[in-house]
Amino acid sequence: MKNLLIIIISVLIAASCSRNGHFASADEMVEHTLKTVKLIEPAELHQLMENYETYTLIDVRQELEHYPGFIPGTVNIPRGSLEFRIESEEFWAATGLYQPAKDELIILYCQKGQRSILAAESLQRLGYTNVRTLNGGWKNWELAYPDLYEKDLEKISGGGDKPKNVGSC
Repeated sequence: MKNLLIIIISVLIAASCSRNGHFASADEMVEHTLKTVKLIEPAELHQLMENYETYTLIDVRQELEHYPGFIPGTVNIPRGSLEFRIESEEFWAATGLYQPAKDELIILYCQKGQRSILAAESLQRLGYTNVRTLNGGWKNWELAYPDLYEKDLEKISGGGDKPKNVGSC
């Protein structure tokens, strides 16, 4: 009986190790990563905003997802370029913001919270020590604070006061 138990445990350990960090799905990867990433609730972020705390808020959604609505004070850095832009002095100079220090509070969000979890892990691997992701992402913020968001009207309308090109008759 003892030998059978040892064999079963050995098989389970071998099976879990044989995956070599591979995941069956993106959802499984997010679930695994969530073990090392800290969440922040919309109410906690709102409190930071109200108290004028120091933090960097990054929307990791694509630009087309970002400009119809985003949390005030956000800088948009799509997930695919985050690792390159976060440490780019040129990028931060162009935004008019300070580049976040490795120990500064950085809060990430995406549409539902999954991409930002993976993005937070990437920043942690780059040495950022105070990274959080907004639990439930933009959707959760929008539910909690439906009147507290901004839109980039210039991009939505095609630029400034120019009328939107709707085609010809």
